[in-house]
Amino acid sequence: MAEKGLSRPPVLLRWLLLASHATILLLIFAALILPAYPGWAWLPLPVMLVSVPGVLTARTYTYRWLMMLLALPVALGLMELIANPALRLWSAALVFFSCALFFCLALSLRTRR
Repeated sequence: MAEKGLSRPPVLLRWLLLASHATILLLIFAALILPAYPGWAWLPLPVMLVSVPGVLTARTYTYRWLMMLLALPVALGLMELIANPALRLWSAALVFFSCALFFCLALSLRTRR
């Protein structure tokens, strides 16, 4: 639930935020299941899993620290995008959805002021 005195973000923005968060989780789980993906693809997983309750309840504090820690999936995606041609589509999707989640979180925080 939102903190007292703060409004919730618009519905479309909220759905985009939840969809991009879920997509990042699915991409990370796909990297863990399939053998061709890098062994360190699990690194952003704890951050994304710990943030699920706060994202579902639209907690401002969770949005703030998740924005900072989105550097992990972005760094992983950019590194694999450059270094591993076989994983370019997965890496590009990870970077795209991480950036989309970042902008959704930023817009959600801006609409609460």
